Amino acid sequence: MYPVSAAILAMFAMFSLIWSQFYPFIMKTYSLDAVSPVALAASFSAAGNLLTQVLAGFIADRRGPKPTMAVAGLLYLAGTTIISMMFSHASWENARLYWYAGALTIGAGIGMYIGTLPVVISRWYPDAPGKAYGIALFGQYLSPVLISPLAAYLITSYGLKEAFTFLGAAIFTVIYIIGVGVWRTPPREMAATFANGGKTVSLKESIRDLRFWILFTVMFSTAIGWFLIMMNIATIVVEGLGKAGLDVEYVASSFVPLFMSVAAVGNALGAYFWGVVNDRMGGPLRTLPIVYALAGVMIFAFYLSYTSPSLILLTGCLLYFSLAGEPTVHFAAVPTFFGNEHVAKLTSILNTSVASSAIIGPFIGAFIRDVLGSYFFSLAIAAVLHFFAVGVVLAGRKYAGGGVNVQVREPEGV
Repeated sequence: MYPVSAAILAMFAMFSLIWSQFYPFIMKTYSLDAVSPVALAASFSAAGNLLTQVLAGFIADRRGPKPTMAVAGLLYLAGTTIISMMFSHASWENARLYWYAGALTIGAGIGMYIGTLPVVISRWYPDAPGKAYGIALFGQYLSPVLISPLAAYLITSYGLKEAFTFLGAAIFTVIYIIGVGVWRTPPREMAATFANGGKTVSLKESIRDLRFWILFTVMFSTAIGWFLIMMNIATIVVEGLGKAGLDVEYVASSFVPLFMSVAAVGNALGAYFWGVVNDRMGGPLRTLPIVYALAGVMIFAFYLSYTSPSLILLTGCLLYFSLAGEPTVHFAAVPTFFGNEHVAKLTSILNTSVASSAIIGPFIGAFIRDVLGSYFFSLAIAAVLHFFAVGVVLAGRKYAGGGVNVQVREPEGV
């Protein structure tokens, strides 16, 4: 029940996956030529995430999911309300303050949600964390299929202000029904871990473990590339198809929602696929090199095809399929290596690497495009960072049990 409920909740809570869809409309509203001032909101959102996620992890480990999810819902509602107020200002100089403040507040809500998720999923499903997280993230990545067309409809039919108002109310409602009303943690005896021979690993021992720092390093590097792509994807698509001669307004209002929906299917299928693969292959240190290498190759394939409407849909779907394995296996790695006693704390501490990357990645991608006139170099950086991560895992696992980090077994049903 919990992975499925998390999937439903994430379809709304992770609407930040379509963040870049708003960029062209905001740029048009305020007559902006540069992407980076608008994309900077993604960095503010990541900063909000960074501020609250560790706190949420410590509270959720101790008090369960309800208090943190209640705060998350309020932060989402406040953030979208603040952004909706920006459209009362005709000047970008004034409006951007609301844009950045709203993004920061929404990011804080995302941090509360992400910091809470492990205490629900890992403790209920300690024997098959990859599959459980795969189901939960299936809904997260399917979010653009629902939210992207909905946002496009709301923007074109009612305007940006009304779009943010509606999305905020919808997210708040779903979080309170599921996260506050339904979610709870299991009795402690049900959360027994299969990692480390069933032994509890202390927080201090976990942080001293080499595998913790392997995860921290690769999560930081790949997340820069991940967010560089995800938070700029709408303007990347507009750039590519604009080179092919397609009308920019048509691409922004019609093709981008289609692309995001198609890519989201690949993302969702990838989350489940890589979660199952992780459980069956014997753990993250065996699975991650494959995930990272495939993603690096697909980033280059995506760029080579991004001027073709049909090919960009195909390679975009495959790219998102590859990228989906990263968060899924990262989440599953914590209970696999360190057990469930401190799972929310450890996951949230590790995710500070991701949140830090989310501050850097979106702005770097947009800034390089503004300076050099193309997203090519941004995408190349994302690919190189993924190949670097392959090397880190392959080198590091020689000193962490040769890649054998959990007993290989057939996962039980989730």
